[in-house]
Amino acid sequence: MVRISGFTDEYSSDLSLQIEICKELGMKYMCPRSVNGKSIADYSYEEFMDKVKPVLDKEGIKFSSIGSPIGKIGLYNEDAYKEQLKKLETLVKIAQAMECKYIRVFSFFVDQRDNYAGYTPEVIRKMKGFLEKVEGTDVILIHENEKKIYGDVPERAIEIYEGVNHPNLKLCYDASNYIQCNVDPYDAYLKTRDYTVYYHMKDCLDGVEVPLGLGQGRIEDILKDLREREYNGFLTMEPHTWKYALLKKAFYLCPLFSLAIKNSYRVFKYVDKTMNIKSMQKVSRKDVFVWQYSQLDALMDKVGMNKD
Repeated sequence: MVRISGFTDEYSSDLSLQIEICKELGMKYMCPRSVNGKSIADYSYEEFMDKVKPVLDKEGIKFSSIGSPIGKIGLYNEDAYKEQLKKLETLVKIAQAMECKYIRVFSFFVDQRDNYAGYTPEVIRKMKGFLEKVEGTDVILIHENEKKIYGDVPERAIEIYEGVNHPNLKLCYDASNYIQCNVDPYDAYLKTRDYTVYYHMKDCLDGVEVPLGLGQGRIEDILKDLREREYNGFLTMEPHTWKYALLKKAFYLCPLFSLAIKNSYRVFKYVDKTMNIKSMQKVSRKDVFVWQYSQLDALMDKVGMNKD
C-alpha cells in the first residue's frame, strides 16, 4: 500500500488549514516545512511538543517526512553548518516524537562553474557530519536532488550515497528538479531507484511547475514501475504551482511579466486549457493543491497502484 502526503504549507502556513486540507482529501500524513509561519527547523523541541504535536495528535495527522532545509547552505559556510548540526539534533528528536522515519536533507550549494570533483571530499565529510546526528536511531536522512546543490544530478546523488556509505542515508527523488537541471527524469529514476525510498510528486514543463501528468516528468511511467516493484512508501505532493495561482492573471494582462519566469505565459495558458480554466478565472493555492491530489489519485488508479 502506498501512502499519499503533501507539503501542505503550499496551501497555507497555518497549521489548522494544513490539517483541514489533509482531512478534506483523506490524507493521514503531511510533510511539514513551514508551520504557522515558521520553518520546522526553527522550532525548539519544547515548543514543538507544546504547540504543534498536541494539535496533530488530536486530529490524527502524522508526518511522512520532515521537509527540513538541512544542507541548503553554501558548502564552505562553516557557521551555517554548525548551526544546522544543532537544528538537526532537534529535528531528530521531533521525528522520533512523531514516529516519523525520514528527514529530508540537501548536499550544499556550490558554484556550478567550478570542477565538482574538487567539492567531493568536503561534501562527503559534511554529509557524514549530518549522519552522526542520527547514529543509533532509526531516523533516515533522505537526500533530495535540489537544483544548484552538489547532488543535483543522479550521478552525483549516487556518488554521495556511495561515498557516505551509511545505512541511515537514502535518496529522495524529485522529477521536476531533474527536469530543471536538464536531466531526463525517467532516466534519473531508473539510475537512482535502487537507492531511493521516498518520492516527491512534482511535475514540470519547460522549467515551469505544472499539475501532475501535464509536464515532462513521466509520472505515469514512474508510478507504473513503482507498482511493479511493489513500492510501499510515500508519495508526497509538492505542487510548487503557487506562481500559476498567484501570477497568471498578471501575466495575461501583461505578457512581458512572464520574462521573470521563462516560458510561464505559454505554460500557464496550457494549464488553463487542460484543466478547463478560463484565462481570467481565479485559481487559489488550495485549488492547485487539490488538483495535484486529484491528478495523483487518477494516475495511481490508472496504473493499478493501491493506496492507504
